[in-house]
Amino acid sequence: MSIQQAQVKNGWQARLELRYTVAGERTLLSHRHAGPLRVQRPFFPEGPVNHTYLLHPPGGLVGNDILQTSAQVERNAQVLITTPGATKAYRNICDASVIEQRFDVGGVLEWLPQEVILFDGSRLNSKTVFNLTSDAKLLAWEIQCLGRPVGEFPYVSGNANFGTVISIDGKPLLDDRLVLTGGAPIMSSPWGLNNATALGAMHAYPADTALRDVARTALAGAQSNATATLLDDLLVIRALGRQGQDIRRIFLKAWQALRPVLLNRMPCPPRIWAT
Repeated sequence: MSIQQAQVKNGWQARLELRYTVAGERTLLSHRHAGPLRVQRPFFPEGPVNHTYLLHPPGGLVGNDILQTSAQVERNAQVLITTPGATKAYRNICDASVIEQRFDVGGVLEWLPQEVILFDGSRLNSKTVFNLTSDAKLLAWEIQCLGRPVGEFPYVSGNANFGTVISIDGKPLLDDRLVLTGGAPIMSSPWGLNNATALGAMHAYPADTALRDVARTALAGAQSNATATLLDDLLVIRALGRQGQDIRRIFLKAWQALRPVLLNRMPCPPRIWAT
């Protein structure tokens, strides 16, 4: 068996464990990793809030690659986690790639990664789990792009399964499932994606009708194809578009409006977003 064949069979396995604690006026990070998934270094552009950039040097996933991220955000810790670039799921011959993300939050977490790009013929299983305490706070988004509109490489085959689970003090609040299959009726039908090639979901906790109205006002100003709904005390924003930047623009508008109300902090975009 050649080296290339062995890599296709075994895949790259990467694991990153993060722990955020409070020391003085800052949130400090300790971490350990295995494989090609790392932390650049923490940044503190707004004092106590820890801005963390997650790096995946290969930049993409092929068959049987596994990325596992876990983070523990302790009480009073304040964290913003993002990624410098999109995660790309490339065409897979057989086995699916896997993304597993788990966040145990007793403080404040903002999970704002760049998009996941599904190349034609890719296979991906992705699951994100948020376990929150009742006094924790969450602002999170995830974005999916189907194919590559630039160069006209549509997503006509392949399969992706996305799951998002949010629990409060161990009680399930949201268990969201999204199945995307190239060529399936849901991709083009008016009752489905209606030929949208980018989509995303954003979540905020704790939320009430006042926070929902703040989000709806922001979305109306953005003239977007997005909706904001309230599920108990969880705010859910869903958006459709043609490109990932369309969804990012919508979510950024919502984040700028929600952050001062929910977290009592003015927006402070990570510097990496401007590069």
